[in-house]
Amino acid sequence: MTEAAPTTRKAFCADCGGVRNCDVRAHHQNYGDEGDGYIQWWVNWYVLECRGCEYTFVQKCSTNSEDLRQFYNEAGEPDSELIETLSYWPAPSKRPKPEWLGDFGVHIGDADKLEQAIEEVYGALDAGLPILAAIGMRTCFDVAAVLLGVDDDLPFAKKLDELVLLQKIGGVDKDRLALLVDAGSASVHRGWKPKPKELDTLAEILEHFVFEAFVAPSRRSRLDADAKKLEGKVPSRKSKKVKGNTRGP
Repeated sequence: MTEAAPTTRKAFCADCGGVRNCDVRAHHQNYGDEGDGYIQWWVNWYVLECRGCEYTFVQKCSTNSEDLRQFYNEAGEPDSELIETLSYWPAPSKRPKPEWLGDFGVHIGDADKLEQAIEEVYGALDAGLPILAAIGMRTCFDVAAVLLGVDDDLPFAKKLDELVLLQKIGGVDKDRLALLVDAGSASVHRGWKPKPKELDTLAEILEHFVFEAFVAPSRRSRLDADAKKLEGKVPSRKSKKVKGNTRGP
């Protein structure tokens, strides 16, 4: 049985980053039954607009007559409600992108290649594709190493050594990045599927490397330039004049 769609609905807004009241801009329902009508199911599609930020997105709500949550209502009587399975498009980010993404490569040639590679890693994370995400992180390291002046034809181990020699990374960074590379290689050659916590660790290694190698130097350079412009605009401290002794000896 099709019910009239509500005019408002609570939903997770990926732009705000929380559950918000949303206006229902469009609604479509599929429904049916299985087992000679023993089990009924419903799939509701909502086009929603967040009342907080006006972000528009799609929510899919799936229910069936067998998935019930049992509870006692306010009158103390046994009651039940259908359990909803929710999904969204675009999918909410499983890991927030760094705030510096898009800003780190202003003074670096071909930085858009690294930015695109990182964007695709986060796309794979959001889509629940851990193998592709791990492979993509290894690719990000490869692209970044070349941007930092390392020969593209060198194997990964040699690239790490060169980055240390060029003083782009330290010994601890090298060990962490070696783990990142090994993880990506395991996904490429052996189909290794990292777990969510393992993916978070790999992403943190990548983010730290890119920030220290590209973002921090760029921000220091920009801050030095701004500080230089400020020189001469700050009024200097005036020295106090010492009054002479007007009295005679």
